[in-house]
Amino acid sequence: MGVLVYAENMGLFHKGSGGKGIAPADVCLTPPPPPAGPVPVPYVNVLSSSDLANGSKTVKVEGQPTALEDSSYVSTSTGDEPGTQGGNVVTHKTKGKGYFTLWSFTVKVEGKGVCRHGDMMGQNSASTPPGCVDPSAITAFKALSWVNTVTPCPPDSYPGNVGTNEAQQDVCRGGPCWQCSSPKSGYGARKSKVQLFHDFKTDERFTPDHQPPQKTAWYMGGCHDPVQFEQWAKSTASVKAHCKNCSPAQGGVIKHVTASDIRSWM
Repeated sequence: MGVLVYAENMGLFHKGSGGKGIAPADVCLTPPPPPAGPVPVPYVNVLSSSDLANGSKTVKVEGQPTALEDSSYVSTSTGDEPGTQGGNVVTHKTKGKGYFTLWSFTVKVEGKGVCRHGDMMGQNSASTPPGCVDPSAITAFKALSWVNTVTPCPPDSYPGNVGTNEAQQDVCRGGPCWQCSSPKSGYGARKSKVQLFHDFKTDERFTPDHQPPQKTAWYMGGCHDPVQFEQWAKSTASVKAHCKNCSPAQGGVIKHVTASDIRSWM
C-alpha cells in the first residue's frame, strides 16, 4: 500500500504505508567476548511501519491506524541482531523500539499531531538521548564538578522549572538552531532588551533551550545539589538556540521521560 494522505507535503506514517526508518550508525558491542572483545560495530538499524503500535483508534488512514504525537511507536527493529555482547553502546539494546521526536503541528488526529514519513525518530529504543538532547550538552553537564551521576535521585524528587532570563534570550539571538541547524528561527526579528545602545541587536530571536533539558539534567545527577542546579539553569552556558519548529516537539517528548528512563539511558 502506498502513501495517499499527506500533511504539509509529507506522507502520513500509517501501519499500511510501507514506510521504513533507517539508522546507519547503530553501534553495538559484538563478539568475540572478553578478553579479545567485544568489538563496537556500526549496524544499519531498520524499522517498518507495519510494526506500528498504539496508533490512532477512531480515525483510520487507508483503513489503517496512523502514528500520532507522543503516543505511537514502532514496536521492533532489525539489522543489529549480531550485537549480542551488550547491544547498542548507549541503550544496550538490539531490535529496540522506535519513537517519533517530531510531527505535524497543524494537522491533528484525535487531538494529536500526525507523524509523517521524514519526521525525526529515535531508533533501537530511542538511541538518541531522552528528551531531545544535544549529546555535546550531556558531556558538558556530566563534567561539572557538582553533578553526581552515580547516585540515583531520592524518591519523588522532581525539579522545579527555572524560567529563562534576558541574558539567556540575548545569547541565543541569531541562532542557528542547535537541533536542525536552521539560521531562521520562525519568530521574526526583534530588538533585544539590552539597554546599552551599542549592544542593541536585531537578530532573529530563538527560544533559549536548556540543554540538557532541566528534567533530564536533574535526573542525571543535578538533583543532589539544588542550589548549584538553579545557578546552572540561570546561566547562559545552560541554553542553546532553538527554532520555532523544533521547540514545541521537545515539550511533548520530555513530559513523558521518567527518572528510570534517564538512568537506563546513562
